[in-house]
Amino acid sequence: MKKHSVLTYAVVALGFLFLGGCKSSNSNSLFVYTSLEEVTAKALIKAFEEETKIKTEFVRLSTGEAGARIEAEKNNPQGSIWVGGPAGSHAEARDKGLTIPYHSPATSTLNAKYKDKENYWSGLYLGILAFVANTDQLKKLGLTAPETWADLTDPKWKNHIQIPNPGTSGTSYNVMTTLITKFGEQDAFNYMKNLHKNISQYTRSGAAPIKNAALGESAVAVGYTQDIFRLIYESKAPLQLIYPKDGTGYEVAAVSLIKGGKQTELAQKLYDWLYSPAASQILADNFNAPLVKTKETQVKPEVLLPVTLKLIDTDVDWAGKNRQRLIDLWNDRING
Repeated sequence: MKKHSVLTYAVVALGFLFLGGCKSSNSNSLFVYTSLEEVTAKALIKAFEEETKIKTEFVRLSTGEAGARIEAEKNNPQGSIWVGGPAGSHAEARDKGLTIPYHSPATSTLNAKYKDKENYWSGLYLGILAFVANTDQLKKLGLTAPETWADLTDPKWKNHIQIPNPGTSGTSYNVMTTLITKFGEQDAFNYMKNLHKNISQYTRSGAAPIKNAALGESAVAVGYTQDIFRLIYESKAPLQLIYPKDGTGYEVAAVSLIKGGKQTELAQKLYDWLYSPAASQILADNFNAPLVKTKETQVKPEVLLPVTLKLIDTDVDWAGKNRQRLIDLWNDRING
């Protein structure tokens, strides 16, 4: 049976307001919201604490959940910094007045295309969208891995594909904006309607479809390469990564300061530290290619992009301004 995640921002926000679910920051510690994968976030926070002696707590939330939580808490912010999640979502938070600008000297060498013009957010690394196939499932089904976005709509994949829900997942919203940039809005929604016929589940988080593919619960999933590589090389899952031949999108995983945060000065220290050699190496160790790095940073060869790869550039500000409208359209036309 096809399962759908139908969380809306209103429901998520109400849940946060009435249920809580985490400690709030206090005068002695820094509280962080992160949309990085748990293992990466833990490694970064641990190293930051050890180096700076600043007590730091974090809660890991999918991008949509983090944005909803920050908005729900806007009159009494619990977190002071949001780490991770696509820049488009940070731009949306900026436009809602939920974040503040910060010109970190640590980002002085960062390419201008990877940071906000008014310093509301800065990029940490690029996450490339790709397909992943469970090779055991492919053999069982007698199928070969998809090579293009069009391949995913072939009826032979009915109930064999998983992707996240764009209402809660920045990964999936990035898929949506990539398709719109590639095809135009109307054709992109027509494509997603056809793709919907093959989806077995829309998951809450961006990494969940990849994990489910590793478990053999689906044959194909769409996600970021860093999550795929981690499962391939660390869990030894029977997974095959495929870069779409007809081009693919990417996220600029970003960081921004939360307006009204109780520990803004400490949050600025973490912001700066995230561009340090130590932080860059932790990102690299977790199959990312940090946007700011030194000559000593050892990037895993797996993350080096093929020279033939076509990257599709999506306007970050446009993605932020149109997020709710497009998600509402998706729920109405695709998931309704």
